[in-house]
Amino acid sequence: MSQRSGLRVRPATENDLPEVCDIVNHYIENSFVNFRTEPQAVDEWRTDWRRLHSQFPWLVAVDDDRVVGVAYAAPFHGRAAYQWTAEATVYVDPSSQRRGVGDALYTELLARLRSQGFHSVIGVIALPNDPSVRLHERHGFIQVGRLVEAGYKLGAWHDVGFWQRTFNIAG
Repeated sequence: MSQRSGLRVRPATENDLPEVCDIVNHYIENSFVNFRTEPQAVDEWRTDWRRLHSQFPWLVAVDDDRVVGVAYAAPFHGRAAYQWTAEATVYVDPSSQRRGVGDALYTELLARLRSQGFHSVIGVIALPNDPSVRLHERHGFIQVGRLVEAGYKLGAWHDVGFWQRTFNIAG
């Protein structure tokens, strides 16, 4: 468990999922950083959490017993050769941005992925998104690819960038 000035990072529980859903739905409804166009239901989150949380870390940042951010990992792709690469995602409640929530979540998420033996982590970022790019690069990710005009949302085409971090498992 990570702690930073009153902020706690801990494993997500099923009870956290309504708040997680609210945070992510804000981005679905009000921005292009998530390419979904319709809000998610809590049941979708429950299904994914139940399917994935025993193999991949799912974390929340909590401030005064309120979930203010979420970071989780999932399979990068379903084929067996990708089993040591995870895709990481982080969302921070808009009212808690620029307070170190994303950094605290990613520090803990990456430490857990490394300790579980993952070899690399992929961050997929809808562009432009300078805050997310800076977050990933602070945590050792480097840009490894870009899809041009891959998604259309809120009246504009958006590129998708791929950032990757590898772990030196032996060191």
